[in-house]
Amino acid sequence: MFNLTKEERLIIYLLVPFYFVGTIAHSIDVTLPLMLLLTPYSILLTSVIGFFFDVREKNHCLLLWALVTFLITLFLEIVGVATSLIFGAYTYGDTLGLKLLEVPLLIGINWTIIILGIADVVRQKVSNNAFAALITASLTVLFDYVMEPVAIAFDYWNWTQGPIPLQNYIAWFVIAFLFSYLFYRNSLHSTSKIPTIIVVIQFLFFLFLRVFTI
Repeated sequence: MFNLTKEERLIIYLLVPFYFVGTIAHSIDVTLPLMLLLTPYSILLTSVIGFFFDVREKNHCLLLWALVTFLITLFLEIVGVATSLIFGAYTYGDTLGLKLLEVPLLIGINWTIIILGIADVVRQKVSNNAFAALITASLTVLFDYVMEPVAIAFDYWNWTQGPIPLQNYIAWFVIAFLFSYLFYRNSLHSTSKIPTIIVVIQFLFFLFLRVFTI
């Protein structure tokens, strides 16, 4: 995990101050509107960085998994918004940018990065596929749990029937388990540690805002 290449260190040197400044700016009323306006672009930029090395190294199997994960999670989100049957009753705000059938396209991309970043580090520690998928799904739910109040406060999405339903966490546990198990079952891995680094940085970003701002 800590044996980083020069390129990976460079990405850290860029992302850490980028997210640090963003965290502080999210905490200040006068700069918050600008941060919300820039949110879809920062997520897109981070996602491009996350997949850059796998694209460059032509890691086709991993990229195919990522494409399938993106498309199916996006489809599930579309169904979820339309029916309230998967995650509960919720709607997306305008912060995350361009939507398809009321669901921001970035949602599928960001969840793919999160599952990949967690799965790639867990696979280095756990050899049993099912157990590794269980850990990955649990950590994905933890990420979502920390993020939820921040996302609601910044109009990423809103729950239409009161508090965040348990159904949401159960759904994401099942989804993360299935896609991470597919990841492990096919012996996939990223060619860099950047997806994991992104997940850690984003987790700290949401954790700080949840504890000190929301």
